[in-house]
Amino acid sequence: MTELNTIMIVREKMTFMVNALATNLKRAGYDVIESSLEVSSIAEYEDEVDLIILYTDETIAGRQSTLVYLKDLCVEKGKLMVLVGIKDEIDETEAFIPPHLLADVVLRPLDMVTFLEKIESVLNEEEIEQRKKSILLVDDDPGYIHLLHQWLKDDYRIGMANSGMQAITWLAKNNVDLILLDYEMPIISGMQVFEMIKSEPFSKDIPVMFLTGKRDRDSIMRVMALHPAGYMLKDINKFQLLANLNKFFVKQNYNK
Repeated sequence: MTELNTIMIVREKMTFMVNALATNLKRAGYDVIESSLEVSSIAEYEDEVDLIILYTDETIAGRQSTLVYLKDLCVEKGKLMVLVGIKDEIDETEAFIPPHLLADVVLRPLDMVTFLEKIESVLNEEEIEQRKKSILLVDDDPGYIHLLHQWLKDDYRIGMANSGMQAITWLAKNNVDLILLDYEMPIISGMQVFEMIKSEPFSKDIPVMFLTGKRDRDSIMRVMALHPAGYMLKDINKFQLLANLNKFFVKQNYNK
């Protein structure tokens, strides 16, 4: 660890195993907060923690409101969560918190050495970077594309292409969660690039948002006629852009 990470253990009961878990995490150099399964208790500390460990027991099936709240923390605030339990408890939990939102799932009984290694891996900076959503920026304006890169690089993994052909070549070799595509590009227009992206098997299912400098109704209608995932005006500021992207990915996660 490069810094002191804070972990919140969410549990119903103060058992010997929970105490042992907290003790070993502290010995490994983590700051540990313990919380009950009450939403109010979790909410008190949620902004302070880097990781939530949900330690389930036989009562978890009756904690639907807590599980929904924890799901919202994963989706809306990007909280990392590790689920610990036996198979039946894990199945009950994953009915409310889908597996794709969990950083890891660990079956009890715990092997403490292996468990600590998993926690270290989950909190590893490179692992966290890889879990970030990835966005491909496609724009022929080098100044604008680098501005977007500066705005987004702390929250997303970013790829860049300055033409349609460069974008297709990049997509053939890389996975991406979203494409931000300039609608008004010379030579091969944004509309043509969109059609190219949707015609290739490796990229046809990737959502595309258009970036456009035109705000008149006819231009917007032409953009939306292609049925993209959305569009944004190019004079959007950093905070509006980040908010729009967060809203898009939150909706995407909820719909999975």
